[in-house]
Amino acid sequence: MMVVFLITGAIAGIMLGLRFKVLVLIPAILVATVVIIVNGSGDKLSVIVLTVVGTAASLQIGYVVGCILRVLARAYLPTRTTDPTRTTDAAGRK
Repeated sequence: MMVVFLITGAIAGIMLGLRFKVLVLIPAILVATVVIIVNGSGDKLSVIVLTVVGTAASLQIGYVVGCILRVLARAYLPTRTTDPTRTTDAAGRK
């Protein structure tokens, strides 16, 4: 079950890194902690603590990857225009 939380934490961290600032990790880690404790109520305390620590680290690493992807996307993808009167053809010419 720990692997599921680690993978989910990494994917969630990437998604959060693409959109939000770093402070979003605090509630994300708290929510993950509650979910892990509720799910692992029959496990040993050491397994639960290890899963919480691993998932928190996975969220943080995923967040950094998401931030890097956001920077790369801004550098290589064209910017969106907010001017609704500007029209372009299929080749991107005005």
